[in-house]
Amino acid sequence: MKYKTQITLFNSYFDYYDRLTTKSILNIFQDVASFHAEELGVGYEAMLQKNLYWVLSRVKIDILKMPTVNQTVIVETWPHVKARIDFDRDLKITDQNGEVLIIATSKWCVIDTKTRALQRSDNVNYNGECCADVNYDGRFGKIILPETKATLKFVHQVMFCDLDHNRHMNNTNYANLVLNAVNNKKYTHFEINFNNECVLDDKISVLHLQHDDGEYIKGEKDGVIAFVAYVR
Repeated sequence: MKYKTQITLFNSYFDYYDRLTTKSILNIFQDVASFHAEELGVGYEAMLQKNLYWVLSRVKIDILKMPTVNQTVIVETWPHVKARIDFDRDLKITDQNGEVLIIATSKWCVIDTKTRALQRSDNVNYNGECCADVNYDGRFGKIILPETKATLKFVHQVMFCDLDHNRHMNNTNYANLVLNAVNNKKYTHFEINFNNECVLDDKISVLHLQHDDGEYIKGEKDGVIAFVAYVR
């Protein structure tokens, strides 16, 4: 139960330094996961008929080798066996010779469209058997913030172009907040946890915490943590 496709990484996927952006990786992951969900009978429209929709709760990415502009790559994704309330899905990007360039894993949940409450995984059934392959060993846990002073970097107000069809700020747009918070530094490991959704006109205070093992970023709205990220 794997989905595989070939794509070309156009110039628009890269930044000023010709680095594939985290936002682009998240966009690719989101798109291939959506296509695969359609094949498995749990796509957007099928879920909406049950008053449900998918939300991303965590994602982790490692860039093992940076792709190049206009390179053609193979993108592969597959879901794991579902848990009680969450669903793990992996992603792998390789070159045409099979060399692994990027790996990622993610954790998804299902939300009721009316109550916005988490739903049990019993409400979602795949057409097929899940794959046992994993990109990472061990449990995919939450980010634990270090006990260091947080510095306010900027405040971002959620605008119309940040939103997706679930009417909240799309997960891919948080990547730019993280990149700007670390002053556009190069990193090869990226993690983010989504704690509370952000909607139109929300103001997100983006704070930076420096630590020996990397850099941490948290976003707060109205005193509540919206997201936590970690890069190195």
